[in-house]
Amino acid sequence: MRSQPVSTGGVQAMGEQSSQVFAPGEELAGILETTSEGKLHFTIPFDKISAKEAIGIILYGSNPAPIEDAKLIELLATSWKAVKDNVVRARVSELRKEGKLIAEQGKYSLSGAGLQWIGQEVLPKLRPVSQ
Repeated sequence: MRSQPVSTGGVQAMGEQSSQVFAPGEELAGILETTSEGKLHFTIPFDKISAKEAIGIILYGSNPAPIEDAKLIELLATSWKAVKDNVVRARVSELRKEGKLIAEQGKYSLSGAGLQWIGQEVLPKLRPVSQ
């Protein structure tokens, strides 16, 4: 089996390495990108989105692959801003109660409602309006 990018929605999981590397897809261009070191980086000002929106965008990009709790916390810290573990878990809990997030065995993914929320509400407000 060759090691090629495997599409997982807006973000691609590259190769078969022990630590997963994400490369944002076209849907997230101009919002979430990868640095030359291979780290995720929000290209929009961090104060334009809430913690729940940042979590949602990262999970949207990884869809359909779920992200482990510790990995999500790490991705938020390196791509958006450092947030305490308990704050991330509180926002995850809120998203789950709102029906936007699925939590199974310490891994998180967006539900259908969560995908719709990010795709139809969050991403459009972050993109510049083209005229």
